Amino acid sequence: MKLLPSALRLLALTCLLSCGAARHEPAAPGPKQGDMPKLGDVPKQGGEPKQSDGPKQSDRWRLYVPPDKSFSVELPCDAERTNVSATSRPIYEYGCMGDEASGLIFFNVEVLNLSDAERAKMRDPAAFERSVRDSFTPNHRILKLTTLDVAGGVGREVFVSNTEDDMDNMRGRVIIFGGRRYDVAFGATAADDLQSAAAERFFATFKPLE
Repeated sequence: MKLLPSALRLLALTCLLSCGAARHEPAAPGPKQGDMPKLGDVPKQGGEPKQSDGPKQSDRWRLYVPPDKSFSVELPCDAERTNVSATSRPIYEYGCMGDEASGLIFFNVEVLNLSDAERAKMRDPAAFERSVRDSFTPNHRILKLTTLDVAGGVGREVFVSNTEDDMDNMRGRVIIFGGRRYDVAFGATAADDLQSAAAERFFATFKPLE
């Protein structure tokens, strides 16, 4: 069974607004399965990363590299690849689900190859940040949006909640690096898990590859 919070899908809409990439929209925000070289110090929402009280998953974490070798990341679950593009240009999404004692957690990475024009547009900090903000519907509230220090690229980190569903929580990183756009998202049914050890490990081990 596959689950994916609606906020993770909404982050992917950025390309419609900023890059002009056509893609499929999800039918409904419901079930679906399926540091860069150091990104810098990202402000946390308070305190040290939360330690999970649930089953230990340390032995289940494995390095994952997709077939196109566009990135590497450590995951505690088996990622599934899906082409979510509505055009001939593929947009691959990689996702899987895990769990903490407090609820379900979701790992998601989406990769889009950018044209030269799209890359040039995203070099404008204001346009890039606006594209991230515009990705979310009115019922999704941005709790925090911070700049990531990405060597050779640009990045933002965002924390999002759903005013209509308290089990729809997301922490995401949007990175432009080496001709690709990466939407890296961690979702959780419990908001506190956005700063869990699992979330920190997921983001710390994500590395875009040339």
